[in-house]
Amino acid sequence: MARYDANVSMLFTDVPFLRRFEAAATAGFEAVEFLWPSPEQLDGLSIEQFGALIRSTGLKVPLFNFDAGDMSAGWRGLAGVPEARAQYRANLPVAIGLATELGCRKLNALAGNAQSEDTRGTQLKVLAEGLAEAAEMASPAGISVMLEALNRVDFPSYLVLDSAAALDVVARTGKPNVLYQFDLYHTVMGSEDPITVARAASGHIGHVQFADYPGRHEPGTGIRDWSAILHELDSAGYNDWIGLEYKPTDPSSRDFAFLAAIGGSLPGSAALDA
Repeated sequence: MARYDANVSMLFTDVPFLRRFEAAATAGFEAVEFLWPSPEQLDGLSIEQFGALIRSTGLKVPLFNFDAGDMSAGWRGLAGVPEARAQYRANLPVAIGLATELGCRKLNALAGNAQSEDTRGTQLKVLAEGLAEAAEMASPAGISVMLEALNRVDFPSYLVLDSAAALDVVARTGKPNVLYQFDLYHTVMGSEDPITVARAASGHIGHVQFADYPGRHEPGTGIRDWSAILHELDSAGYNDWIGLEYKPTDPSSRDFAFLAAIGGSLPGSAALDA
């Protein structure tokens, strides 16, 4: 049975970022994930203080993202951007340290945007090298590094635009703790069949996220048969947390009863060890 964590970078947005962790716990979630916080979101807290705040809620953290750059300015990651190599490397020990403190075993590295079609091949090589470097640093702490594809409709400039490209980079790193982050919304929005992708990626899926299609809202608002897709994930051997990374139709709602209809446990159920 699927278990869900709340992505507090997209859920509970009716309250400030630092208060969303307690909001998730109050709503019954046992686990959360998040994008790397901006200085504005941290509101003066150090990373160590931020980690202490999360620990105080008792929440598990299955995954969070490495620094992805200034996303408000259009950045979508650093790992495959040559001129951002120093910023990417500087964040590695900080993020791995926070993950170790939180008991988090998965870190997602956004690839960044392609500077041009001519540079895409070179940047993919930089990306594979950057992921391998992160994986080597994270391995002693038992942490794996994720890579996901973003869809070309919403993010046409992104470096990794489909599952095949993501899985190819994962393989090129040569590191067993570099895995594929299977985002079901991006898969469907990118005109890929998620069941086909689940089969192709079997054995390499490190984390799963989803939102419904179209609209990227909560599951049940769109047209996809999520129960069949979740069943295929079971068949592929995935039995870890699934991140709810959607845009709520009502950000103030605390009703997650829709999860029962798609074949999963409601918040507050027995948690996995994460």
